Amino acid sequence: MMKSEMCVELVLPKSKALSSQFEKVAQERLFAYKMFSAAFNYPDDTFLSFFPEENKEKLLPEYDSLFRANEIWLYSTEYLAENEFQRANFLADISGFYRAFGLEIDKERPDFLATELEFMHFLIFKQMYALCRNINDSKEKAAICLDAQKKFFNTYIYPSAKRIAQKVIGKSKAGFYKRKAIEMLEFLELEMKYMEKKK
Repeated sequence: MMKSEMCVELVLPKSKALSSQFEKVAQERLFAYKMFSAAFNYPDDTFLSFFPEENKEKLLPEYDSLFRANEIWLYSTEYLAENEFQRANFLADISGFYRAFGLEIDKERPDFLATELEFMHFLIFKQMYALCRNINDSKEKAAICLDAQKKFFNTYIYPSAKRIAQKVIGKSKAGFYKRKAIEMLEFLELEMKYMEKKK
């Protein structure tokens, strides 16, 4: 998804600098963002590493039916932009977030839901890594990552992922994507509460 490979670690080393509750919440958030990123990406090998119990051959028609035939776009600006000018501005802003953290889009549009969710995973990882290192400017670096999480979540992820999940739930009879959409809606509400506490 990105030219500068995003972190693939799901677990950070234990650190005495962090409270166990803070670390537990961070690990849960890391896993959730990475899992939802895999869930709403095209069913490939990465997908199957997260969901080995799923049958790729059965999921492909469901994916195609929902995200190609039913026009449930997995791109945030399709739900946020009112016109092409605004869409271009949003795409530039999203790309700016990625570049600010040394990342660049490889093949997909920058507003692809799976990429945005993986970016949130990356920001949480960087925040936790900075805090674990406990060096001179670690608190400042962690604060920058947290600020980026709040802005990116509130501006792009929360409003668009919520609408995408609602559309999937409405168009899907049952199955993997409906389950993951319901789970994502629940997670988004928990994240919103988490972000509000961090103001």
